[in-house]
Parts: sequence; structure tokens; C-alpha cells
Amino acid sequence: LKYFTDNPMQPENLANAPRCGARTRSGSECRSPAVRGKKRCRMHGGKNSGAPKGNRNAWKHGNRSAEAEEQLKVIAENNRFLRLVDKVRQGVKLRTEEMDEIISYLE
Repeated sequence: LKYFTDNPMQPENLANAPRCGARTRSGSECRSPAVRGKKRCRMHGGKNSGAPKGNRNAWKHGNRSAEAEEQLKVIAENNRFLRLVDKVRQGVKLRTEEMDEIISYLE
């Protein structure tokens, strides 16, 4: 830390700041000040906060969006009901669960 305190061009708050400590390619520790609230300097990942929130870069289509999934559930439910109605129309005897499903759908 003597290197930083002897330098007249180095502000005192930077001279007393905690150091990054990441290993450099030469094997020594990085001597840059760590980003406030982090353990690493800006060059070693202290500033990286991860991917942006609501990242639209990976958005290719809406096939698996929440809205599409909800629509698929509604379509599947209607499809089940129509199959049961088709069974009734053909005169097939329905099981108890199937009758309950038709009654709950009509309510």
C-alpha cells in the first residue's frame, strides 16, 4: 500500500480504498481499487450486474410466453370438453369422472 500513499497524484480516498485482489496473469494480486460495495475492481467483474432485466435480445417468438401458455391451457380444456360432447353425441356411455367434468364445465 506504500506505492499508493507516496504518489502525489493519487487521491487519498483511492489510496485507502480496499483493493481488488484478483489474480493477474503474472500471478500477483490486482492493485486496483475495488468497486464500492463489491470485492473486485471494474476490470475483474466488480461492475458487472448480470444480464439486463427484461432482456429482449433472446426473444425469438412468443410460443412459450405466459400469455401463450395460458391460451394453450384454455384450448386444451375446450378440447377435452368437445371430445366428451362428441362421445355423448355418438352415444358412448360416459364414466363418472367424465360426467362430473361436463357438469363442472357447464356451471
